[in-house]
Amino acid sequence: MLLVGLGLGGCAGLRRDRLPVSLYVAVGVPEGRVNNATVTIFRSRFSQLLIDFRRLHPNLLLQPSLYSEAQLIQQLRDRDDADLGPDLIITSGAQANALLREGLVDPLPLDTELRANVAPALLQRLRDSRGRHAGLPMLQFPQLACYDRTRLATAPASLDALLAAAAAGSRVGLPLQLRNLLWTMGALGATPALEAASQGREPTPAQRQAMVAWARWLQEANIQRSLSFYASQDTVVDGLANGSLDWISCHSIDLLDLRRRLGQRLGVASLPSGPQHPPSPANEMRVMSLGRDSSRAQRTMALALAHFSIQPLVQRSLTLETLSFLPVNPRVTVPVQSSTALAAMVQAERQALVLHKIRTSLQDGSQELRRLNEEVIVPLVFDSLAPEEATRRLLTIIRSHR
Repeated sequence: MLLVGLGLGGCAGLRRDRLPVSLYVAVGVPEGRVNNATVTIFRSRFSQLLIDFRRLHPNLLLQPSLYSEAQLIQQLRDRDDADLGPDLIITSGAQANALLREGLVDPLPLDTELRANVAPALLQRLRDSRGRHAGLPMLQFPQLACYDRTRLATAPASLDALLAAAAAGSRVGLPLQLRNLLWTMGALGATPALEAASQGREPTPAQRQAMVAWARWLQEANIQRSLSFYASQDTVVDGLANGSLDWISCHSIDLLDLRRRLGQRLGVASLPSGPQHPPSPANEMRVMSLGRDSSRAQRTMALALAHFSIQPLVQRSLTLETLSFLPVNPRVTVPVQSSTALAAMVQAERQALVLHKIRTSLQDGSQELRRLNEEVIVPLVFDSLAPEEATRRLLTIIRSHR
């Protein structure tokens, strides 16, 4: 655990007729990102939100702590055993779902206002088979293309153009994780087979053949002269930032750090399309979930903060201040003409709709995703598994975990 001293827990400005309400907030951070840069980014994104909220609730005292997402579940179990669990948990959508399954968070009570202020597709990603919601979406982080503008004049708009750039010497980096490669599946028309398997149906011969073609494309991409697969998303982001890569797939959560390190050299664009299909980016979101050990006053304050965070003016302000994520409120209009990054994010939001019908367990940390990475993606890319066998294994694993 890394305790974050954000200076947000002071008592200045408290009204004498209100007792202080202290909220302990656990923030899940992707593996490898619990560091000073993450603290800075967290501070820049949430400090203004909390400053504005405390104008309405000056008796709020906030105590945030950052945890690695890989350790968050165990940390919450330990704290819950001592009745010291957090009042709020801010983490990824996938982990919020896992926390609800483990009984470590309370289901979110959805009212009319919350439903009106969050896109229905995002709420659906947090709904379990019993109709319970694991949390409230706060922010969307679309999947994008990031590149060095001094090395590439424009971002490749198609998969063919991306491979041509790699063949010509541009250094392309992709993470060796299915979650971060799903966009290529959409670009090559292979998502219908994935959707069929996730619903327990046998894909049609044409759908299965499209999946085989996608698997073959991944295998053949790895033999390109300047295209390389890396172990993690963090590695490719660092590669672009330090100049060893020219083009990567990224998420908008990476933009603040990349802008800090690359400045005007950073280019942002939509992911490449295939011959007949657009990409299917796997967009991420940050979710606010309710802890189980709150007092009545703490739960009331936590829900007030949740309602406040998705108000249209708050969402618009947060979006325009950072230009690194999209609002979850469908009533907020994003001014895409003002920023190429915003335009690319809005495009990714539309393209991601193709994945909304596919199981949310295909997200970081899920058991089936780990199996798919270890038993399919890694051996396929390194040419120890034929595309046909990779397709059979992938579809079998998806069906077995439905």
